[in-house]
Amino acid sequence: MTYPKRLHTARRVSSSLKHRRREPIYILCISCFVGMILGSLFALLGGEHPDVSQKLSVYFQSLAQGTSPSSSLWQTIWEILCWPFLLILFSFGPPGVLGIPCIMLVRGFLLSFACTSFVSMFGLPGMAWNVLFFGVSAVFLLPVNLCIANWAFAHAGKRYLASENSGLSVISGPPLICCGLLLLLSFFIQGNLLPMFLPELCKKILSLM
Repeated sequence: MTYPKRLHTARRVSSSLKHRRREPIYILCISCFVGMILGSLFALLGGEHPDVSQKLSVYFQSLAQGTSPSSSLWQTIWEILCWPFLLILFSFGPPGVLGIPCIMLVRGFLLSFACTSFVSMFGLPGMAWNVLFFGVSAVFLLPVNLCIANWAFAHAGKRYLASENSGLSVISGPPLICCGLLLLLSFFIQGNLLPMFLPELCKKILSLM
């Protein structure tokens, strides 16, 4: 008679563990979303910035003419890996429990501030500039950052609790493979595909302004 009760207890423990594993991603998504809202508000309150828009217009024209300096291989790698590297660095100690949500808040703030500023300065063409310059960061790299932040937050939490202090854990197989593929795709787009079509794309967007 007690066997079904044990099954019921095991199921409740399993469901509670699954719920606890999902809690970090909720916190991190909320932090990133709050950062995006704050970034948009700060960009809208900051105004149009005519001097900045003029300098950006000159930069866009140089891109369309192919005269702007191209980014090096290591610069592209750093732009892609700097945020994941920072998250992994914070996973090795208790400060990551507070630092990792703050990192995601700052990441969301910077991305939203830049995108909203472009729209505020250039109107509808600003959305095209956002796709061109921040599309990879928003579509490919932000999910990678959230996945790594989820792992880093959980690992930092284990470090914070003395009873759960253990060795370094690793990301499970499917998320690790997805993150690797997204990082490789981001590197291919930013390092190889985008520079090939950047002048023509800039010319088309400039024609809309």
